[in-house]
Amino acid sequence: MVKPAIEDAKKNAKKNHMENTEFYAADAGKLMPQLYRKGLVPDVIVMDPVRAGCSEEVLKAAAGMNPKRIVYVSCNPATFARDTKILKLEGYEIKKVQPVDMFPQTMHVETVALLCRKDIDNHIEVKLELDEEDITKVESKGTYENIKDYILDKYGLKVSMLYIAQIKRKCGLELGENYNKSKKDNQVVPECPKEKEDAIMDTLKAFGMIVQEG
Repeated sequence: MVKPAIEDAKKNAKKNHMENTEFYAADAGKLMPQLYRKGLVPDVIVMDPVRAGCSEEVLKAAAGMNPKRIVYVSCNPATFARDTKILKLEGYEIKKVQPVDMFPQTMHVETVALLCRKDIDNHIEVKLELDEEDITKVESKGTYENIKDYILDKYGLKVSMLYIAQIKRKCGLELGENYNKSKKDNQVVPECPKEKEDAIMDTLKAFGMIVQEG
């Protein structure tokens, strides 16, 4: 946030012919989420916060950028422990920690930690996109009536909209507003039989509403 330091950094970059650098005079708590929303994907993020540590928003934004490594420099073991716990929940693990005694004969210690994305070599990043036309096709095909007709034709089974809604909910799919939900309080709702559940699941896969396993 110190603007003169940023100006010095720009001058040093120019003096050393560094043309692939950018410097921002800003609060990291506000800047990091902005860079995240812009789609920035860094290889390494170096963090050196004040004793209060980083906000959860900054940590999640940093992890959300999916860098291979995060180097966390800390002058407060307590906030370091708190923040690395959040990074761990976001998919990072500590590989190495190096204490540095920059303040001899005091209780203070500087810590440098290397965190890496878990199982980085065992994962393949896949970006799957559906355009509006694909989404429209799925939505138009996957109506309750079409699902009922498909099951009746293929399995000879009659299923209610309530049963379909139960299985859609189980799969995490959005439900329409009109699916025969009872308006009565404390109404006993029948559970979908296994045979009909399997038929509904198969239909949702056939319509592309859930992914076929295997």
